[in-house]
Amino acid sequence: MTARKCFIVAAGLMTASAAHAEQIPSNAELFRMLKAQQQTISELRAELRQAKQERHAETLRRAREAAPAAKPSGHAVAVAATPPAQAYAMYTKGASVLPASSRGAYVGVFGGGGSRSGTSVSQSGTAFFTEAQGGPLAVDARGRINSGGVGFGGAHVGYEWSYGKYLQPALELEGFYLAGNQQRATLANSTARLDEHTFSDTFPARTTVLLANMVVGFRTPYQGFTPYIGGGIGAANVSIKGATSTQTDPAEPGINHFNANPDASAWTFAAQAKVGARMPLGDSGAYLFGEYRYLYVGAVNQVFGSTVYPTHVATSPWTASFDGTSHHLAAAGVGFSF
Repeated sequence: MTARKCFIVAAGLMTASAAHAEQIPSNAELFRMLKAQQQTISELRAELRQAKQERHAETLRRAREAAPAAKPSGHAVAVAATPPAQAYAMYTKGASVLPASSRGAYVGVFGGGGSRSGTSVSQSGTAFFTEAQGGPLAVDARGRINSGGVGFGGAHVGYEWSYGKYLQPALELEGFYLAGNQQRATLANSTARLDEHTFSDTFPARTTVLLANMVVGFRTPYQGFTPYIGGGIGAANVSIKGATSTQTDPAEPGINHFNANPDASAWTFAAQAKVGARMPLGDSGAYLFGEYRYLYVGAVNQVFGSTVYPTHVATSPWTASFDGTSHHLAAAGVGFSF
């Protein structure tokens, strides 16, 4: 407020006071005094607005001059350029933002171990005794394979895409090699011709499994942490090397009834279910994963050679029939997405 205007206001107030003290002014005089005061107030308001605009312009100028020296980080610049409401949402809700993309094409390798269930097994064939010895003897010995531990290792290749906001389905092809402790069984053949007819067998088995899997991952608020479930079907090749079949009662020491060919191999059905989770290794595209698997290998028949010894009656080739086998497996591995 200028001194001149202050003087005008004060003079007006003093004049009004004096007039009131001496005499009551007319209506015309009161109107002129009010109009002069209103004009003065309007001028004061205009000066205040102009001063406020000048201060705001000076503040902006100083901020622009100081900006190059500050050199903010990329994150700070992004936040500064973001409207206040959006910036607040970024900071308060950032932890719940879901990952935006799937793995696409990927490969992985894995290994682990677990247990194999026991299963039923039978050994069938014919011993060609002469008519004087009672004629051919049909053998159908039955028993049970012992349970045991297994180890395995393999690889898979697949492709994952996004479905909706939370799901990441994938198709993959997988192969792995399964081996364990030597399978053993005691088999008894019920026959009226012999009081006892018992075999002690060993089957050193190795299994190669090939599967086509469907896997579904689930996005979570935790960046990169992805639990998943899956299952697959395919085939398994069960290979046995160096099988033995020794008759223990009546005893035939030194005789392997599979000696003409102790090796056998056959294909059968296989299926699995699995559940696990994976975590990324930085931004490299690599990740670690761990999972539990239930693997089922179907029933299979293995054909071994006949018994060929100068001191033993000739036999037909032997067929060993195995029921389906369940496996409970734990695996860990590393993968890479492209």
